[in-house]
Amino acid sequence: MRIACLHTAASNIGIFEQAASRLALPAGQLHHVVQSNLLEEAEKQGGITQAISSQTLRIITELLEDADAVLVTCSTLGTIADAAQSSFNKPVLRTDRALAEQALESGLSVTVLCTAPTTLQPTTDLFRKVFADTPIKPDIRLIDKAWDIFRSGDSTTYNRMIADAAETAYQQGTQLVVLAQTSMADASALISRERKVLDAPTAALLRITAEV
Repeated sequence: MRIACLHTAASNIGIFEQAASRLALPAGQLHHVVQSNLLEEAEKQGGITQAISSQTLRIITELLEDADAVLVTCSTLGTIADAAQSSFNKPVLRTDRALAEQALESGLSVTVLCTAPTTLQPTTDLFRKVFADTPIKPDIRLIDKAWDIFRSGDSTTYNRMIADAAETAYQQGTQLVVLAQTSMADASALISRERKVLDAPTAALLRITAEV
């Protein structure tokens, strides 16, 4: 099985490989492609444009020529992956959809943390849709200034900000914290093991390997 991962940040490669190792997936099963220009353009335009969507779909099509499935690991591009799924006979999954569905299955109260401003609306729309027929209303939060810190390359401070935001949510009564973006996954190591936390790479790999 060959899983192609479409990233918009090179740092996500290591995060996905670590998740694959924890899940004991065979070495070399993941194939990584980085297209940072897609997220850069979305940030510049304030969201997804038709040009960004078209380019992303073209890349997915090319990846599926050799892959058994494609994971779109950028939450900002997630809606494009949803639209693409019905167009292909192989799985195309946005990582945060797997995350939202796993959070729903938990039955717990949920706080969803985001760091990238362009991710906030797609993530909000996704979680509200997934949870629409339940009494649970996920609390979706943007961690102020965290994305600027990530862009500066200060991963230590970035992860600490995420862990602190998670702890605040726990103290306010949430039972489960969801780290909505792949770049946030490393922060889970800073969160107490007694707390319940979900990260996107783990959720997505569990889901996609079950489908293929």
